[in-house]
Amino acid sequence: MSHWPVIGHDWAVKQLQQAVARHELSHALLITGPESVGKRTLALTLAKSLLCTAEAPERPCGVCSACRRVDSGNHLDLLLVDPESAGKGVKIDQIRALERFLSLTPHTGQHKITLVSALEMMNPNAANALLKTLEEPPSYAHLILLASDADTLLPTIISRSQHFPLRTLPGATIQRALVKHWGVAEAEAQRLARLSGGRLGWAVQAITHPEHLRRAEESLQQLLNLLRSDLPTRFQTAQELAGDTVSLAQSLEYWRTGWRDVLLLQTDNAAAITYLEHRESLAEIATRAPLETTTTVLQSLSAAQKSLQRNANTRLLVETLLLDLPEIDW
Repeated sequence: MSHWPVIGHDWAVKQLQQAVARHELSHALLITGPESVGKRTLALTLAKSLLCTAEAPERPCGVCSACRRVDSGNHLDLLLVDPESAGKGVKIDQIRALERFLSLTPHTGQHKITLVSALEMMNPNAANALLKTLEEPPSYAHLILLASDADTLLPTIISRSQHFPLRTLPGATIQRALVKHWGVAEAEAQRLARLSGGRLGWAVQAITHPEHLRRAEESLQQLLNLLRSDLPTRFQTAQELAGDTVSLAQSLEYWRTGWRDVLLLQTDNAAAITYLEHRESLAEIATRAPLETTTTVLQSLSAAQKSLQRNANTRLLVETLLLDLPEIDW
């Protein structure tokens, strides 16, 4: 039962495989974890295992018509419910379409599956509509819900779902996977594994889309520049960042990683830092900023990330965050 094409998260794979084999899979599953950690890959692999036409225990085979249709996103018994625009949540009209989809019996096989992503961005009306479906799903239905953090969701949604919280992977696991499955050179795989923060999906995107890696570099450089900047510059940057919530979310994560490196340098754990290429600048910040300031900034960044997921006032959120950043010149 180890043939699922999922790297890492072995405990979750094992539980789901056993549930499928015993016909004991919950009607509602909640998969949470950081962006690009593997939530969608696990969810689609589960969907394929339910819809695959191969004989057990070879499901998912990955080659039958059902598996290929899941991969292409056009299987008649699978509905992918994604936000219509970046940085937004699924709308109530999409949840109503989900309800209509599940009200019809399966076209083939015994299951109908819906996959709802970015649950943390969903507005209250849509969340309440989804809750009604979770309360009394049809016997053939399976709802797979994806979110970054269970703490941002309605408690009633969590209580009606079987929760699979995915964690970041060890760097060594990501490095081996990049070498074995994507043919990345050992040194580059080591670098990408370090920069990925334990998110294999991030590392794969860095391979296939060079601008993804460039974005991380630009975000950290932006942070370094902000620490030297005056108030007008910070207000201008806040306005620019607030206009794109997707890029803002990425920037906050990169900034948090940079400040984590500062904390590691301040606590004599330099071997564990992520941005080795910027060690000199980060070490200068570590020398000039008190440890208390570092921990305060890290807390502020984490709070900003959660507020962004709750659809807070983006402009106010960024302005407050940037104004609270210490002024460090070197």
